[in-house]
Amino acid sequence: MVFYYSIRGGPCRNANSHIILDGLKDIICYVGRDKHENEFLIKYGWPGDIWFHVDGLSSAHVYFRIKNLHSNTRIPVDGIPIDDLPSDTVYDMMQICKNNSISGSKLASCKMVYTPHSNLKKTFEMDSGTVTYHNTKLCRYGRCDKDRPCIKRLEKSKSEDIKVDFYEEFQQHERNMVVRKKNQRKQGAMSSDLYDPMLDDLKTAKHKSQRQGDELSGIDAALGELDFAKATIDEKGHHGPQSSANDDFHSNKDPLWMQEDKRRRMESNPYLIFLCERGYPLDQAKRTLEAHPKKLTALKVLFFAGAGDNSMDSPGDIDQEELKSARQEEKEVLQAIFGEDDPNVQFQEGDESNLDSVFPITLYEPPDRYELPPPLLMEVYASNTNYPLHGPPVLAVKGGGLSEVILNKLTQLLVKEAMTRAEEEAGDPQIFNLIQFVGEQVETLVEEEGVELKKQEEERRAKQAKADKEAAAEKAKKEGPSKTVFHNEAERRAYALGVVAAGSAALGTEGIPKAAKKEEKHYNTGVSDKSLIEDMFG
Repeated sequence: MVFYYSIRGGPCRNANSHIILDGLKDIICYVGRDKHENEFLIKYGWPGDIWFHVDGLSSAHVYFRIKNLHSNTRIPVDGIPIDDLPSDTVYDMMQICKNNSISGSKLASCKMVYTPHSNLKKTFEMDSGTVTYHNTKLCRYGRCDKDRPCIKRLEKSKSEDIKVDFYEEFQQHERNMVVRKKNQRKQGAMSSDLYDPMLDDLKTAKHKSQRQGDELSGIDAALGELDFAKATIDEKGHHGPQSSANDDFHSNKDPLWMQEDKRRRMESNPYLIFLCERGYPLDQAKRTLEAHPKKLTALKVLFFAGAGDNSMDSPGDIDQEELKSARQEEKEVLQAIFGEDDPNVQFQEGDESNLDSVFPITLYEPPDRYELPPPLLMEVYASNTNYPLHGPPVLAVKGGGLSEVILNKLTQLLVKEAMTRAEEEAGDPQIFNLIQFVGEQVETLVEEEGVELKKQEEERRAKQAKADKEAAAEKAKKEGPSKTVFHNEAERRAYALGVVAAGSAALGTEGIPKAAKKEEKHYNTGVSDKSLIEDMFG
């Protein structure tokens, strides 16, 4: 069983801008009834179909398809590429997808993903309706905001459950496309295969590997073995792992987050370590703990410090039953989104209305310079606040290989965003939106850090080169003209032959300089080496 919707068409984009799609005549928008129906849609989708889904949340699988492609000759035989779809069409598809998501429909805005059907990857161990991608480069993303008038218009066009023989439709479509391609050949028109961006991507990768080699053979493998050999040799030329009395501290080699972690472990107060791990400066954390000895109280004071003293004030007429119900509902949604398989996801057990929890920031990918850091986590402490009825919960960010400076900047951005959302959307659940916000902001901060580190490295190298040049000049000035030192007679004679060869190369066969210039050139054969010349020719 599937549902059909009538959506808007419009002019296509890019190379197909001359094509105008009619929503009723040219487009089919269909949605699977449940996860079991989605399995058939995944298995028997057509080449050229576009798949829409809410990114990171459970939602319906919504498909875009060109109607009667086998007979619609004004549309290319390979369909409409994903980047050329009309803007209004993409907008309606996203609205349908968001509205058919239990979690997404409750959010004011959520992230959407769409990709060609041929890019969907299904493996035997996956649950029903679950997919991943062959190549994430073929995925497109967009932000979908709640649009109630648009949803009402689309829901009016929704069909009843329609029973479909997916296999028969797929076979009939293949037969019809064969007929169309045969007709094109008879007419002398250009023909192409069915639209399959994955096939093109695989062909491109194959050609690239043939030109450049791969990691398992040829020059790439040789270079990899060479790098491994270099890594197993220490500075003294000894093979095997290095050993040193100062293995605990080699700060010049460790990433900054490792150095900071070692420094924190030298502190005796566990509460102080707890606050510093979440990006709060050491001196500020010490002063706060002196005034507020309890760990979570100190964290709350530090979190709201940038929002003013009134940010923690709460009215006395909060309906506790309403507060408990709102927290319980949001907790159920978050448990449905993040599931129980991820070990980094933690919920407070026991009280169903206790929203204290930990969530991984899945949008964040640490750069290589961090060297496999722990996951980036956002902690929620809602039990000692009136969230969501009044103000945000206490939030903290830790891990990810981020330095304390970046963690502090990220926390400052987070508290401002949380306060703004609490004022503008009082009573609405915000934790999921704040998790998405952290994932977007951390990418910007890490990128800015990379630019700054590159600039500092260039300045350091320039400064080092200048210092080396000055040191060499100073050394030459102190030592004066240097004399060549030989360890044996063979070295003396070899050096003499080199001096004579240099002089001969500078003169022509007739003893005339190769390039005559106005100024006379004097070739220095070394006054201190006169005895060598006499040894050779005396």
